[in-house]
Amino acid sequence: MANYERTPDQVGWDHLCVLDDDDVVHLLRAAVKREGSQAAFAKRFGLDRGTMNSILNGKRRVSATVLKAFGLRKVYVIDDYEGAKRPRSEQS
Repeated sequence: MANYERTPDQVGWDHLCVLDDDDVVHLLRAAVKREGSQAAFAKRFGLDRGTMNSILNGKRRVSATVLKAFGLRKVYVIDDYEGAKRPRSEQS
C-alpha cells in the first residue's frame, strides 16, 4: 500500500491561510454588508437566506455552501506536528 503521509514542506505551509468558523462568519458579515443585505448576498450566491441568518446568529455551523461561496474548503490541521509523529504512549 502506498504511503500518503506528507511533511509540512510538501504541503506548502508558507502558502496556507488557516481560518476557523469564527473567521468565516466574520467574512460572511463583511460580505453581506458589502452586498447590502442578507437577501441580496443569498440571491447572488444561491444560498438559503434563513440558513445564512442562522449561521450569522450562531445558531448553525458554517455550511459547505457558504464555504463554497468564498472559495473555501474544510481541511484538518495538526496543532502539534512533532507530537503527532510520536506514538501516543510517548506523548506527555
